[in-house]
Amino acid sequence: NEELNDFQNRCRKLPRALKDWPAYNALKQKIDDFNETCPLLELMTNKALKARHWERISVLTGHTFDFESDTFMLRNIMEAPLLQFKEDIEDICISAVKEKDIEAKLKQVISEWNHEELTFSQFKNRGELLLKGQQVSDIVSKMEDSLMMLGSLMSNRYNAPFKKSIHKWVTQLSSSTDIIESWMSVQNLWIYLEAVFVGGDIAKQLPKEAKRFQSIDKSWVKIMTRAHETPSVVSCCVGDE
Repeated sequence: NEELNDFQNRCRKLPRALKDWPAYNALKQKIDDFNETCPLLELMTNKALKARHWERISVLTGHTFDFESDTFMLRNIMEAPLLQFKEDIEDICISAVKEKDIEAKLKQVISEWNHEELTFSQFKNRGELLLKGQQVSDIVSKMEDSLMMLGSLMSNRYNAPFKKSIHKWVTQLSSSTDIIESWMSVQNLWIYLEAVFVGGDIAKQLPKEAKRFQSIDKSWVKIMTRAHETPSVVSCCVGDE
């Protein structure tokens, strides 16, 4: 920048008579253009720019950018008519930065739910057949936070490259929340009915109801067994969709 300013100052200080020369005007134009190009070059060096962004700039300018080549240099960029498409290139570079932020937040949500697992409690002498209530409450709270984050990303105008993935996780977390809350309701009812129908006289007095409960009991044990086999919260709830 200092060298560029020095060039501009020296150019301005040239004798007035020289300023009518074509060579002077060509030099001044070249310096002015480079000065205007510098902020654009700074935007284009941002690591947020991916192949898709360079492809858009290439289509826009009609110039091929072999940015993955070891021989790719500044002059390769300068050969393109950048100033002719300055505003559009700025928009692409800004989009790249915004998209990088969206991608980072999406990855954070995905990473969290790839590692979140269910934990279980012992029920009498029948094994670990209960979801831990406090942990389930914490999971539902985290899901609500993640859904708020995803909702914000879904409404972001720069979300196009990730829209499909965002929608997928909104669907999965919404379904998982509903399923876990349903499980807790069933679990509470199952605990109550298990005390009523297992090992008591009521089962003999109400044989039809006891038989129905046996079916429910088998289903609950099956659900909890499957949850043990796939403890990851989201995979357990919607993994077979």
